[in-house]
Amino acid sequence: MKLSSLRAAAGVALCAISLTFSLPSYAKLEEGDVQSMIAHIEQTIFPNVAVSDYKLTHLKNGEVIKTFGFEMTLKEDNSLLVMNWPATSKHKYLLKAAANLWMYFSDVRRSIRLSARDSFMGTDANNYDLMQLNLLKDYTVEGFEETTLNGEPMMKVELRGKDSSEGYDKIISWISIKERRMVQNECYSISGKLIKTVTYDEMFAVGDYLIPGKVTIASNVNKGRSTLMEISNVRPMEPQEVRDFIFTLGYLETVP
Repeated sequence: MKLSSLRAAAGVALCAISLTFSLPSYAKLEEGDVQSMIAHIEQTIFPNVAVSDYKLTHLKNGEVIKTFGFEMTLKEDNSLLVMNWPATSKHKYLLKAAANLWMYFSDVRRSIRLSARDSFMGTDANNYDLMQLNLLKDYTVEGFEETTLNGEPMMKVELRGKDSSEGYDKIISWISIKERRMVQNECYSISGKLIKTVTYDEMFAVGDYLIPGKVTIASNVNKGRSTLMEISNVRPMEPQEVRDFIFTLGYLETVP
């Protein structure tokens, strides 16, 4: 069931990150400069209010295990994911309302509370991976350095989760100095073990946003497993065009 039939239609546009965003030379960078850089990326990687389409492909040793298609509606810190295919998943909804996360099953009128760290539909993506990037709100900058990745100049930033309920205990983020964008995140457990590596590719611009068209989540625990998330048809919207009511269990209980 498409949410577009339940709300006012709207158009959206995403745009490229402005490369005129300037920082001091990296030898002189301070924590505040790094935070400003991350804030700029977060503000330009995706609209705060938008509807978009996703395709999720779960792979093992390069072979497709399963695929999902869904529509995501986002408004600030709230999001609603509506499964569109396969047919066996069409009754499932993932709801995030502020810090609360649920999976709702419309066929049995039942909801279950989820954790951000839970796997999404058995893939290598967890629920946090599907949410809007919000590193500065959820994590604290613990260190940073100028380095390279695949020969490209990078800012390597270590972030620590502010709360045990966050998606990961620690994230090491690789930010392109030239392009001012997130290139890769290494995600760690509370024991310090590298769980997965997330890379952002095939950037496309709409308005003032630069959106990753392809996000690859490679498991470091289950070797050979990965999940490919493809984002398309991003439609930014005005806040008044997305009703707050759709981000409630009460709304989902009305869905046929």
